Amino acid sequence: MARRAQQPSGGAPQRQTNAVPVFLKMVEAFRRATSMTPRSANDKEYFAQDWFAARVAEAGIAVTQQGRNSYPDFWLTLAATQEGYEVKSLAFTRGRPARPDIDFNSTIPSGRKQGCDVFLVFFLYTGSGSNPRVVHSISVAHADLINCDHALADEHLNVAVRSFGSYADGFIRNRKMYVFPHPMTIDPTGFGRCRLIVPKDWNVRDPRLAHISTLPRAIAPSTVESYTIRLRGRGQAEVQSAPSPDAGRTLEFDVFEAV
Repeated sequence: MARRAQQPSGGAPQRQTNAVPVFLKMVEAFRRATSMTPRSANDKEYFAQDWFAARVAEAGIAVTQQGRNSYPDFWLTLAATQEGYEVKSLAFTRGRPARPDIDFNSTIPSGRKQGCDVFLVFFLYTGSGSNPRVVHSISVAHADLINCDHALADEHLNVAVRSFGSYADGFIRNRKMYVFPHPMTIDPTGFGRCRLIVPKDWNVRDPRLAHISTLPRAIAPSTVESYTIRLRGRGQAEVQSAPSPDAGRTLEFDVFEAV
């Protein structure tokens, strides 16, 4: 669990986070043009995870890597602070990211998991095939920036629908893909830069960081409660929505760059 410490000046409490030292190591590597090395020409994810893990090692933080389709990819622990870090990347081509969003396979992302805060580490890169990937942009953002419904994420289950098919001996593997805007869609001035995005109420202050802006995110008026898919016939999913209990509440996130 993350701990809080009082600022020496006696101001508001400041959240202690592993994101600051890791982010600063990432910026150092970015500034010295340390590229990502793909494991093979078909590597679409491991080069970014390997690059991130190397920066964590440089920061001297204990790390545990989880398996594929687990959320988050890494648990980082330093002193009393344990946080999760999910790593995503996209190619930067023709002057823009390949997509405005990113996929989460079988897992709903959020800023909390197992009682710990979770960050989304997002890269834009250039290069393809077996060639080194040049880091174009970095965003280390608290995952509440893309989804703050922790309870829904924790309740998520992948289920199987059995007795399917003509002979009722098949089943539907109901593993869903969740798609959310990536941090640079929300913070488009971050292209080509390295940014750390944390909840404003964490009151993060560090002489090595410069405050750039504050991003507001307003809770939507309604939320999806369930949906129904018909196996026969054509048509869209039937979606059942309900009023959001936090409708209209605004979460604010401070955006920092390294000085």
